[in-house]
Amino acid sequence: MLLQMLYETAGRHPERPAIVFGDDVLSYGGLVDQTQRLAHGLASLGVGRGDRVALVHPNSPEFVASFLAVTALGAILVPLNPSYAKDELAYYFDHCAIRAVITDAQHAVACQSAVRDLGAIVITTTGSLPATVTLSSLMEAPSLGPSASPPGAADAVYQYSSGSTGRPKRVARTHEQCWWEAVNFVTTTGIGPDDRIFCAIPLFHTHGQGNCLLAAVYSGASLIILEDPNPFLVKRYRALEVLAQQRATVFPGVPFLFRLLADVPDEVDLSALRLCFSAGTSLPPSTFENFRRRFGVPVRQLYGCTEAGSLSINLDEDVDASAMSVGRPMTRVRVSVVDEAQRPVAPGTVGEIAVSTPAMTDGYHQMEEHNREVFRDGFFFTGDLGRLDGEGRLWLTGRKKLFIEVAGNKVDPVEVEDVLATHPKVREAVVVGVPGTVPGEENIKAVVVAEAPIDEKELIGLCRDRLAFYKVPRIVEFREEIPKSPLGKVLRKYLV
Repeated sequence: MLLQMLYETAGRHPERPAIVFGDDVLSYGGLVDQTQRLAHGLASLGVGRGDRVALVHPNSPEFVASFLAVTALGAILVPLNPSYAKDELAYYFDHCAIRAVITDAQHAVACQSAVRDLGAIVITTTGSLPATVTLSSLMEAPSLGPSASPPGAADAVYQYSSGSTGRPKRVARTHEQCWWEAVNFVTTTGIGPDDRIFCAIPLFHTHGQGNCLLAAVYSGASLIILEDPNPFLVKRYRALEVLAQQRATVFPGVPFLFRLLADVPDEVDLSALRLCFSAGTSLPPSTFENFRRRFGVPVRQLYGCTEAGSLSINLDEDVDASAMSVGRPMTRVRVSVVDEAQRPVAPGTVGEIAVSTPAMTDGYHQMEEHNREVFRDGFFFTGDLGRLDGEGRLWLTGRKKLFIEVAGNKVDPVEVEDVLATHPKVREAVVVGVPGTVPGEENIKAVVVAEAPIDEKELIGLCRDRLAFYKVPRIVEFREEIPKSPLGKVLRKYLV
């Protein structure tokens, strides 16, 4: 269904820009051609239906073409954060039993090392390493014409949802579920072929995949990809330049991006923007006010998750009264707030948020017992806390899960604790989020009980070697013991 979505859009708008990347513009007709060529090139390497292909690549036209080509073959795409360290990549590669990995020159060495024992093919944007295949060589073969669309019920994408119980959980999304996510989002927001979606959020993430890539392909909008947006503190001037020059109309982001842009003193004309929305974590009121005052555009809030895509968005006419709400459910999305017994509660009452949508996954990989707890009666019980008001708007109030919000990224403290625990001098380690200097953002703090004297820098270095940079603790505190309840539960509130 994803391939058919591309064909239908290109059939209606073959000459419209599909992707704008710096000075390069690729039409929808050109995107179809690239997708078909790359799909046939991958097939020539033996990649076929059901094979898993990792995509470790920054935002770029190559990312989009790879996403579409892999799913067009009926293979399963595994989009991963290019910031992951080699050990992290090796875990995901092994967990998915990947057949191939597509990456760029910057990350090729880590990927090649991570696949060493799997026998997977490494495909790079340049031929900088031996024993790799290049994307350009795969696209040189003539296109064999339209491919047959894989079944809607077939898995299209494997993504990972951060959990509070250890390693991230694998989420399979089918072609049909991804299609419904695009339909729900575009229908709700009214995005069309005249829109220009500015993309500075990672396409490997659900937010970028659904609200940028799939939204553009379904609606025929142009996807304006910011070249290499990291570190955004430095690239924010370029981001504003692209937003203004390209006359972007839709801007999906996270609070971190909107905060940094609002702090830029330069005069910039963003009058073409009609819809800005933030997701990932709650938007601080100060960021909302500063961005609107600076550019005259309110930042709306969107709520979604890896398991079900985008779920609600605030499109309320009364912007001031509802600014901190994540709005009403999107088309074909049902939202319920429930108590501990998973029974719906009255409007205004805080409870756990449960959602139902045709875009929702069927469950986590090989976690049958957990699936029975969180996928029930057609609903997914998210672990997030909130309330519905009398007009059906959803307000987030907290979370049952232990995520730490770091510059727009969610960090599972258990994953960091697992790395610290491998050090022979660490008896026990607990990781918590502590308030940063900016409202709504946190720093990672590791509280360690040591078996023998150990230097803080050594523990931070261990984490740097094994984890993405944003997961590394900024603070290490040594204690004689970890505070616990009579039942042995760690009392994290005394560690913050």
